[in-house]
Amino acid sequence: MLVGAQYSLWDYPIAFLPIIPRAFPFDFSMVPVAYMLLYQYFRTWKSFILAQIIMALTYAFIGEPFCEWVKLVNYLEWRYRYSFIYYIIVGIVTRALILKLASLSKPQNLTTK
Repeated sequence: MLVGAQYSLWDYPIAFLPIIPRAFPFDFSMVPVAYMLLYQYFRTWKSFILAQIIMALTYAFIGEPFCEWVKLVNYLEWRYRYSFIYYIIVGIVTRALILKLASLSKPQNLTTK
């Protein structure tokens, strides 16, 4: 995200296109699609959280080190474990918000006796 780059937590040494923010391919494609797939396929909280942990482990401890190794990102004051926690928190908060919004959009039974 651009916030981390702005506060010098990490840097993106390569810009895919000069007019697009450097984190755009990751922050607006891979990560949100993973969250959408988890929400779609894991209906219970228990299965969702387990899948969320697996996704967070994969992204934080495999994907991010790989991106750093191929020089797509340079972590300055950021650790992979911070990303792991971040991915889990964002997933849980997002799912809770979606479930709350979905419950509000259901028709209410307003019949009176």
